Amino acid sequence: MLAQILVVEDDPHLGPLLKEYLSADYLVHHAATLRDAQAWLGTHSAQLILLDLNLPDGDGLDLVQALRQYSSTPVLVLSARSGVQERVAGLNAGADDYLTKPFAMPELDARITALLRRTAAGTGVNLGNTSLSTSSLLLTVNDKNVNLTEHEARILELMMRTPERVFSRADIESHLYGWETPNSNSVEVRISQLRKKLEHAASDLRIRTIRNVGYVLQA
Repeated sequence: MLAQILVVEDDPHLGPLLKEYLSADYLVHHAATLRDAQAWLGTHSAQLILLDLNLPDGDGLDLVQALRQYSSTPVLVLSARSGVQERVAGLNAGADDYLTKPFAMPELDARITALLRRTAAGTGVNLGNTSLSTSSLLLTVNDKNVNLTEHEARILELMMRTPERVFSRADIESHLYGWETPNSNSVEVRISQLRKKLEHAASDLRIRTIRNVGYVLQA
């Protein structure tokens, strides 16, 4: 399962370059403004955010501080602000790492790998009597383990992190694949499989269908 990375960079050369370079190993979305990044994060989840600070519509640190109100997604700052005070301010705002520009791609690779490895080691979400480990794809209900497929785990993680939120089929498809598949019933099939596994394990969680709208997880 490829990790999803959000690159927030307004430089017209560096932004596309990072997307092209990282797309060999990751799913990558590029946003050039704070507004675009916030809009994308409203409907998608990322395993890592690469964040420039000097953006045309605001300071990247504002995004970090807002993100930390509801998410622990790792943030790697990429900035020309190279002073000690600037680096300390970035880390204090909630960034997990700080790389000053210009930087070498091998060093960027190493830092991304380290952050994703650190996150995977402790990746998990709990709700009610149910726990999900997204690194091992293991669902645990009252100490009973249930194996999930990668797509089942990603759908359930998305819904467990924001219970009571309605997700459309397009939301879930974008989360899984990065695009919509209008002629596919794959989401319906995986939701059905998840329901059966949750019910069989006696989980407190229930996935409810909102007719013509989408799906919502209730605990």
